[in-house]
Parts: sequence; structure tokens; C-alpha cells
Amino acid sequence: MANKQFTEHAQKVLNKNPYVVKCSPSKIIFTEEFANKVCDAMRQGNNPVDVFKECGLSVRVLGKSRVNGIIGLYRSKYELNDLPRRKPEPKPKKHVETAAERRERNFKEALVYCDNLIANPQVELNLSPDSDKDLIHFAAIKKTFDNEDLNVVVKDLCAHYGYQYLTYYAYLQAIKPKDNEFVNILNSHRKK
Repeated sequence: MANKQFTEHAQKVLNKNPYVVKCSPSKIIFTEEFANKVCDAMRQGNNPVDVFKECGLSVRVLGKSRVNGIIGLYRSKYELNDLPRRKPEPKPKKHVETAAERRERNFKEALVYCDNLIANPQVELNLSPDSDKDLIHFAAIKKTFDNEDLNVVVKDLCAHYGYQYLTYYAYLQAIKPKDNEFVNILNSHRKK
């Protein structure tokens, strides 16, 4: 038996329900019509809890243990024990993007952006028309990586275009502005 006690308000609401004969603080008696509806739902393989909801009876107010007890009582009273037990339908699983899937998605977005840069290097990258293919690729990779909206691993882009990361790194060092003051400070501290 369920330990849940009904409040006065819950008793008033339940006693007004046409499928309830009587509701006291600890007990509820349903009509024969309600029992037949629950049994019909079990015979058809439907969820008998849905009958409670359709008849205006809140499972939350009744309590799950009381509802399950009522269903069990009807199952034995009306000799429905031979019916297969209804298995609840599994909740659909939400797809959570894995790190590998996120990296692949980010790579595809970056690749589209980078390919657009390579397609029009004079406008997008401010390169001269006679720039070689490697310079265009490296400039496009750098601009793609510098774009804050794109989250891409440089090594993936380099590998896609057939370059080793060290070759790209050498390009970055070549375009890096030289700071003569810094070089002079370093050289002045070196032992001769």
C-alpha cells in the first residue's frame, strides 16, 4: 500500500472526478468503468498509466507506487497475469558531438574558407598575380588560422594541401618582421 497521504485539496479534486468512487486521506477507490479502461489498455498492449492521464488523474498526485499498485491489483483481479508485461519505450538518446566529430566539422568549415582564399589570392590575400602555389597556400592557411571564427588545427590544413608543418613554420619565420633592436640587444650580451 502506498504511504502517500492525500491533502484536503487533492481529496476534493479527486472526489469530483467521475472515475473516483471515494477518496480519503490514505485510500482511493475507482469506478468499475475506470478499471475496465485500464484492463482494456493492458490487453491492447498500451501503457495503462496513460489511462490515468486521459481520465484526469495526475500520476504525481496519486504517486507512482499507488498507480503501480492499482495496475497490479487489476492485473490479478481480472486475471491478466498472462499478458506480457509492457516494457517502457527507451528514451531517445541525444547525440552528443564527440571531440573527433567537432574537429572534423571545424576542419570542413575551415577548408571551405581556405579554398575560397586560394581561389582568388589577388583579392583575398593581397598577393601578386605571379605568386607561386606554395606562397598562396601558406598565406591562405595563415589567414584561415588567424580567423577567430574558425577553430582549426594548422597541421590538418597543411596535411590536406600536402605540406609538412615544418615547411609551413619556415614560411612563418620568413614573413616574421625582424626586430633589429632585439637582435642587437641579444648580440651585445653574447661573449665574443
